[in-house]
Amino acid sequence: MKDKFNLDSHKFHYHTDAINDFIKDKDAKPIYVEISPTAYCNHKCVFCHYNYLGHKGKFEDSNRLLSLIDEIKNIGTKSVVFAGIGEPTLNKDTIPAILYAKKLGLDVAMSTNGALLKDKDFEILAKSLTWIRFSFNATDEESYANIHQTNKNDFQLVLSNIKKLVDEKRKLNSKITIGVQLVLMPDNHKNIEKFIEILKDIGVDYFVIKQFYDHDKNTFSIDKNFPDENILSSLLELSIKHNTPKFNFIVRSPEILIEDREYTTCYGLPYILYIREDGNLFSCFTNQHDDSTIMGNIFENSLQDIWVSQQKNEAINYINNCIDKNSCQPSCRHHQINKYLWDLKNPNEHINFI
Repeated sequence: MKDKFNLDSHKFHYHTDAINDFIKDKDAKPIYVEISPTAYCNHKCVFCHYNYLGHKGKFEDSNRLLSLIDEIKNIGTKSVVFAGIGEPTLNKDTIPAILYAKKLGLDVAMSTNGALLKDKDFEILAKSLTWIRFSFNATDEESYANIHQTNKNDFQLVLSNIKKLVDEKRKLNSKITIGVQLVLMPDNHKNIEKFIEILKDIGVDYFVIKQFYDHDKNTFSIDKNFPDENILSSLLELSIKHNTPKFNFIVRSPEILIEDREYTTCYGLPYILYIREDGNLFSCFTNQHDDSTIMGNIFENSLQDIWVSQQKNEAINYINNCIDKNSCQPSCRHHQINKYLWDLKNPNEHINFI
């Protein structure tokens, strides 16, 4: 069954104004902005891609967070996601910021481990979010505690919170999409079918298996041969078996982890932005340890001023001229957009024979 959320692809082709501007070499504007409200986390997942950055610091100024959302809207952005290095709900200003972004007409989403949600939050989330994705990386309590580095009671707590949100969605006839994501590793690939049944009974919209990938700054790694063909085949069979019009079980392709990049220019950089809790603005998620990729800081300048700044242009030029694209994060956020835009800039022959 087709992944209706296009998790391994892109949705850039729906933004025809941006495409036309790109073809005409006009200035690009961000379509999607991710905000990291905090680097702190109540869980310490062993595989976390951002462990090398440490989990310290948060977005201290609540007024600046709200004014930033104004700027995100005014620059022409379509969507904002609250996620980042830590657990967004650890910052008390995240829920009010979600409400405000929705009020301004932005599409709003959040990634969370779900353990800190309170009863008063579920109505707000059901009314305000386009989607929410719960990071849930085990199928039983013991594995959950080991992988998330937390109390095993959080396993049932988070399932209960997901159920409360599903109930609120139904009560309000909300259109929020509720998803659960598991990063596949040797310690959590068993009992997947039993967990699928649990999630279907709760009423989530989808359950996605994401492939693990290394970051050269992190110490944690897994066997390079995992998952083998038998594991992948069994997961794909489960996908066929359990997909229904109301529930999607998605197995993200491991092929995206080994794809060579034909493109040499990261054309997607201006369209996806990431604002870290310290105020630094990035587009390249993988290389944020490299200060040359910092576009500016929103505690020092407005987003509008950063967007026309020399520093922002220098950061993009540095990424395009000094970083080998085949050394980038395998499932880079920009990768599928880059492939699409590269083809527009470098068309095949006989394009009129459609």
